[in-house]
Amino acid sequence: MKRWKLISGLLLVFVLGVLAGSLGTGVYLKDRFEHIRKDPKARQAFIMRKLSKELSLTPDQKIKIGKIVEQMGTKRREFFLKNRPEIKKIMDEGFLQIKKELNNDQQKKLDVLREEFEKRRRARDASRFHQ
Repeated sequence: MKRWKLISGLLLVFVLGVLAGSLGTGVYLKDRFEHIRKDPKARQAFIMRKLSKELSLTPDQKIKIGKIVEQMGTKRREFFLKNRPEIKKIMDEGFLQIKKELNNDQQKKLDVLREEFEKRRRARDASRFHQ
């Protein structure tokens, strides 16, 4: 009898820990990234920080790529609700323009970053579809 109480208590503590951790993570992520979803300038700044860090951009590249990212964001907002395939085209064109400003090593890193982005997007779209 005491053994089952101990096992039940440990199981309850474990389950409550998992629930608390999940809830805490959800609140943290929402708080941390909600402004990026709503504010276009915050989104662009986030993208530029990520690209600058991952690709080791030069100051000249930061300026040129910053303008491209801003244009991509403007076009994306224009077409977001209207035409999803058009957004993909805009993104593809923007990435091609960015790649022109990078050296070979940076281009390879950008390809890896883009593939990671696409995987997250597909997973997000799949989870929305199944809800």
